[in-house]
Amino acid sequence: MSCTLPGDYQQKMFNKIEGLENAKLIQYGYGVEYDYIDPRELKPSLETKRIDNLFLAGQINGTTGYEEAASQGLIAGINSVRKIKKQEPFIVSRTEAYIGVLIDDLTTQGTSEPYRMFTGRAEYRLSLRSDNADIRLTEKGHQVGVLTDYRYEKFKNFKSVYDDAMNYLGSITHSVAYWKSKIPSLPCEADNPYNTNILDLLRITGVNLKMFDSFLSPKYNFLTDDEKLAERIKIHCVYLAGEKKQNEEMDDIRKNESIQLPVDFDYGKINISFEAREKLFAHKPSSLGAASRIPGITPSAIFQILKYVKKNQSLRMK
Repeated sequence: MSCTLPGDYQQKMFNKIEGLENAKLIQYGYGVEYDYIDPRELKPSLETKRIDNLFLAGQINGTTGYEEAASQGLIAGINSVRKIKKQEPFIVSRTEAYIGVLIDDLTTQGTSEPYRMFTGRAEYRLSLRSDNADIRLTEKGHQVGVLTDYRYEKFKNFKSVYDDAMNYLGSITHSVAYWKSKIPSLPCEADNPYNTNILDLLRITGVNLKMFDSFLSPKYNFLTDDEKLAERIKIHCVYLAGEKKQNEEMDDIRKNESIQLPVDFDYGKINISFEAREKLFAHKPSSLGAASRIPGITPSAIFQILKYVKKNQSLRMK
């Protein structure tokens, strides 16, 4: 049990539990105190605004968790070296990585409680996947010198093959009826009047590249044998529609930031987390944009508010 009460109180507390009346605590629970600064005192490079050449990372910035600390240490370490070399700071944006989301949240909004990096904090979380991390970050890593030339060349070779394969698969287009006639096991309706390519079909559950083996030219036969590459392509296709919808939602939020929210807005009627609901009731934001800037309010919560307001137009007239 996590507890920071004095030892004798911990002993009494445990002895009150049925079955533990005679238990003896060998090691008392304890807490660790550490220094803390308001992370809004930091630049995106994690250098302090008030003291030049001082970079901070980890719990001192208001975070909790090993990964959160490690990611900040990576960025602070890179930027401290770049500062010595008089180079521009290395900044990762919110759209590129969770590290970017974490640092942007901390340095712009601060935090009133230990910060953890939940996926719900990222506007573009469907794009920030482990399977495409190399495509998102390898180029930037090589530019700042944290990636070896060998690994970078290996990535470039893969990316060339990957892009070529994607272009090729996207070029093979037939009507759904034709695909169904050639591959009866395809889980789609034969009377669908639209033309579609292999990438579109790969979005469907149960469809894989091996099913299109006979449609590939000899140059691309390797695609059905390269399981890792085939999996990468499949995952990309599965997420493609979701990413498009996600981007449309974020654009919708940006266009409607000025929408006014009534002071008596009942956030209890919206499908959002208890934590978000509690913060919204406490802050009573005047607009959608103001709500989005409340620390801890996720993009998904903002979109749920927007959907509710649009559905109930009378709220916008108050």
